[in-house]
Amino acid sequence: MMRPRAGFALVATVLLAGLTMPAAAAERAADVCLEVTPDALSAAERASLTTSVTGAVESRTAMFPAPVIVDEASRIDVWAGYAGSEPGSGTSCLEPGSEWSARFGRDFLEAGADQMLAEAPTTPGIDSNVDIEWYPDDDRLRTTLVFAGPFDIPNGTCWVDDALSVDDLAGLIVTSGEQGVKTSPFAGSACGRFFDHLPDGGAGEQAVTLLPATVELTDGSVLRFVAERVDVRDDAIVVAGSLERD
Repeated sequence: MMRPRAGFALVATVLLAGLTMPAAAAERAADVCLEVTPDALSAAERASLTTSVTGAVESRTAMFPAPVIVDEASRIDVWAGYAGSEPGSGTSCLEPGSEWSARFGRDFLEAGADQMLAEAPTTPGIDSNVDIEWYPDDDRLRTTLVFAGPFDIPNGTCWVDDALSVDDLAGLIVTSGEQGVKTSPFAGSACGRFFDHLPDGGAGEQAVTLLPATVELTDGSVLRFVAERVDVRDDAIVVAGSLERD
């Protein structure tokens, strides 16, 4: 079943005023990047976007264990805070010809999947591992759980396929969210717990639901981030589109 997602929730904390990045920090892509064309947003719209982003801080603690936002003039870089992935000096993620773009790094999504598994309810004595397979040619990701007990009893594999596409009428990303199971007898409950612990879908759907698709402005109007394309690349998921005001 194709499921349109009305918005993304971004887990983050705002960088304290006056805190700057080390001068020697090498430029590299942030874990998550949201960028708009220069001067596309007024100061009030920018403030509302920051408020929307900050208001969703507690919703994805597994994805962002120690988050930091670096708020630039037209770009928001988010560093999740995983070990070995310290904040740096981010690079542009704006796609040519688009009013806004968002980038979700592969390393970030894979680290998030590992953390979600670590926090998931498990059966004592069962060893589990989660893996994300990337299929750029199909704009698809597969999030797979492999588990086994002592002497490989019970054992099994369960997965969620997220084929990403755009609902042109709604201006939203949709995902297939197809599930599959291959287990030994009496092991299906392990996959049930895995699926239950992923209410926002597999890694692909987790990514495209991280940022706000609509932002309420102080004058009562709404700023919409209309999605027009989505690409699964070797190193990231990239979403791009246009801005609308209702």
